[in-house]
Amino acid sequence: MTSVLVHGKGGKTRLVPLLPIVTRLLEPRTGWAFPSPGGGHITPGHVTRLLSRALPAGWTGHTLRHRMATAAYAGTRDLLAVGALLGHSRPETTQRYVRLPDDALLAAVTSAGSLAC
Repeated sequence: MTSVLVHGKGGKTRLVPLLPIVTRLLEPRTGWAFPSPGGGHITPGHVTRLLSRALPAGWTGHTLRHRMATAAYAGTRDLLAVGALLGHSRPETTQRYVRLPDDALLAAVTSAGSLAC
């Protein structure tokens, strides 16, 4: 599986796996996956500007990050894996990004009900 090296806050780096479709889009590239016009890699500020232009009203890079975290958690129910993708060192931080899936409370009640005496 192909991954990208992400440089985050505080000098932290992490490898984030890519879906096969993204890998195919990046295959012809050499050097930086997201180069800046001046050389090197793209800056966070430039990413913010590009996202602002591309996303519909009401969406930002940060709301997109929350949406990705919620979708990843809904599919895996693995808060630690989602936290690793987001670069969080504490599960409490990741919890603020994740909306509990609709079926989670029902599943909890159903499980508790099956244990009733």
